Amino acid sequence: MDQDNDAKRPEEIVITATDVLGTSFRADSGTRAAERVLTDAEATLPVVVQGLYPDRLRMHGLAEEDGRRFFALSDEGGRTLTIRLEAASLPERTVARTFVNTASDNHVVQVSDRLAPDQIGRALSHEVNELLSVRERAARAEAPAAQDLLARGATLPERHELSDEDLGRIGELNYLAARVNDNTLPPDRRAEAGAELSQLIDHTGLRPVSPAEDTASRAVEQYAANIRADTIRPHLTTEAARTVRELAHPVERLSAADAQVVLDHRARAAEVRAAQSPLGTSPSLPLPGMRPDGTPHTREELSAASNEAARQRTTVGQETLDQLRAEAASLSDGRYPQRQIMIGGGGSLAGRDPDVLLVDARGRWHVDPIKGIVQSADQVRHLREVGWNPYQFGDPKDRVSLSTLQLWEDTAAASGPLVDGRATLSLSEEGRLLAEITPMDGSPPVRVEVVGTPLVATGVPPEVVPGVDRQVPTVAEATEVLSSRLTTSGTPEALEARDRLAALPAGEGRAAASLEVLADPRVADALDTSTDPMVAGARTTLEATAKWEQASAAAPGRVLLGDEVGDGEYDPTVADNWVIAGIGGGAIANTEIILEGNPNARVTMVGTAAPWVLHNDSQYLAMRRQYDAELGGNGRLVTVANQRLGAIETVRTPEGEVRLKAQHVEGDAYVACLGRVARLPQAADTLDQWARQQGGQVRGELLFDKNEQYLGYRLRFQVADRQHTVDVTGAASRMLPGNVFSRDDMARLAVIDRKTAPAESGNVAAGFMATAIQGNNLAKHRAEQTSQGPSVGARSVNPIAATARLQSGRKSSTPNSPSRPTPGTGAANQPPHSPRPPQPGNSPGAPGR
Repeated sequence: MDQDNDAKRPEEIVITATDVLGTSFRADSGTRAAERVLTDAEATLPVVVQGLYPDRLRMHGLAEEDGRRFFALSDEGGRTLTIRLEAASLPERTVARTFVNTASDNHVVQVSDRLAPDQIGRALSHEVNELLSVRERAARAEAPAAQDLLARGATLPERHELSDEDLGRIGELNYLAARVNDNTLPPDRRAEAGAELSQLIDHTGLRPVSPAEDTASRAVEQYAANIRADTIRPHLTTEAARTVRELAHPVERLSAADAQVVLDHRARAAEVRAAQSPLGTSPSLPLPGMRPDGTPHTREELSAASNEAARQRTTVGQETLDQLRAEAASLSDGRYPQRQIMIGGGGSLAGRDPDVLLVDARGRWHVDPIKGIVQSADQVRHLREVGWNPYQFGDPKDRVSLSTLQLWEDTAAASGPLVDGRATLSLSEEGRLLAEITPMDGSPPVRVEVVGTPLVATGVPPEVVPGVDRQVPTVAEATEVLSSRLTTSGTPEALEARDRLAALPAGEGRAAASLEVLADPRVADALDTSTDPMVAGARTTLEATAKWEQASAAAPGRVLLGDEVGDGEYDPTVADNWVIAGIGGGAIANTEIILEGNPNARVTMVGTAAPWVLHNDSQYLAMRRQYDAELGGNGRLVTVANQRLGAIETVRTPEGEVRLKAQHVEGDAYVACLGRVARLPQAADTLDQWARQQGGQVRGELLFDKNEQYLGYRLRFQVADRQHTVDVTGAASRMLPGNVFSRDDMARLAVIDRKTAPAESGNVAAGFMATAIQGNNLAKHRAEQTSQGPSVGARSVNPIAATARLQSGRKSSTPNSPSRPTPGTGAANQPPHSPRPPQPGNSPGAPGR
């Protein structure tokens, strides 16, 4: 990966009409501040709404609440909604994008922070109409059209229906037509709008493009253009319908000026297409959710399809293990099969390289007892950009089921060599980078020599024990801090205590044993005189961990970390009265798991307050309405907010039973869901120890592509002149370890995360959709880097995503390309076809016929 992209905004990036998008969007060279773009957008949105959508939306002005600045609106039915605007660095050549939340009706429209001021209105006209389209079809429980209808050429989808993207384009047509006919604008501005409108007509297939002398092609294209025109006519304003009709003629029938605009546009678009480099040449990956004949599975076939994908994954995994073992047996001692390697999977498998050895334990979504992710299909609709269709097996407002995620992940995983297992990185005696792979089937480990830079996507770090100090959250870190302080003290008692701490065995019981060592008054004095807050924090962590272990021993099976519940490693019937420490996302998910797993269970959640993002996902409020009496539920859930929690407490009943306590709330079982502390992925622990113990360095750098999209981070482990690198992506890359990255890096990533997954969307940056899109961006980046020069481990791109990019007048990176199906997008996902021209006496078909 090229790190030159990581901190600078490339001044040469200019989003233009015909040079990039095939339409008339323009942007400056990156010198405009995001604040200025946002100010212009906030001033423009009311004008767009009132000018184009007065019968569908009513604007109630800007509001501010809890740091959010948003527009309050209502629709024609009186339902309220909000729209918050952001200026952001957007992927590829995207001009704008919208996070539509049909659960909470809180929405976010992001416009490119490089968008030219006179293009903001057009961008917003597209986004508002697309937003309304998503809301309205979701209200009808309809999935979006399988592919776009408005695309240049004769090719039409099987069904003549408009996609959300198409309706966004219609918003642009209406906007530009209004400007063409606005007599208050100077003539040159009206002419510019007319040129943009004519170019957009060309791009959306509303005008034939074949030469007049090619009568057969011209007839077919004209027929397709008529179908499109008939379909969009009900959605155009009166003036837009008239203006589009006047301009949608073949180029030879236009005025000389209008014809020249179209011809120039086509020439420049052709130059851009010719200059674009291929995204990669890797073999096609099988599309998830598709039958062998290329048609999509139905909802009723999901279970069988998911089971078959799992079976294929198991088969490929066993074949890969057999091959690795056979190859290892043929090598001399100390030598191992050489492989590029990816450790971990999840949503990052959207960027799966089929030539790389994948080591993934089928964790998280393969073992979680929850019924589905907390987002609905609408909330993760951008997954279609990477070829994973969230609408295939559920309604728009339904949460995406785990069977669907398992099907996607297993299909991608089995597209290349894989081992169902876990891997850790280490070094051979000669200093070669190795991966020790432990298969999940219990068979002996295998080793491979790592080629290039390994990719790690092992997910978020483990949850913390209640009451630990967040700066020193583990017993190992606490021991390191205390040992350092005892060494500095230098007294015989302190040095003896340091050696005794080092000699204690790792694992359960070490915290309590460490406290016994530190109980000597002379040792305690050496620690108490320290002014370093880390020393006090280390003792706090030991005390909290000791209490946790003691409670676990006193109430076996009833003292759990949230990850144990999420991994299904618990018995929901072990108790009926549960306390959950925390009111965050993990706490909500585990509450649902317990209440559904034990019909007699009652849960009390104790913590500070639910974050804003939870009020926007599809799980939180629905679950509370079902179970929480405060919201009309059955009373099986009680929420105790505004409580700051410390270490777990145990109490004895008069009968000698052990109960668990969080603040003043008691229960018979206790689940800790108090968050996580950033750390390096465990797969890299050995490299970290090697570098630090040898007096070397561990450095980290954030990775970005040329479009400023965050790809993850790179770790460099260096001792003298020896260096090894590891790339981290996915959820793991969203939590930067404080002993490697600076506070500035963390602050920068926090801003990126908020724009990657706005809270109103119901998503988080470490969540499934953001991870899948990040994985796809990383695959494309590696392919682009390879096309510029050889680079081990960065050869191919995920072809699923390459064929699934939106064919959009504002978003497409392949201008003027013909419409093609988005993989896995429902029953209408058939090969595109060219319609027959009308026969004598027949008129063009009506929409949908």
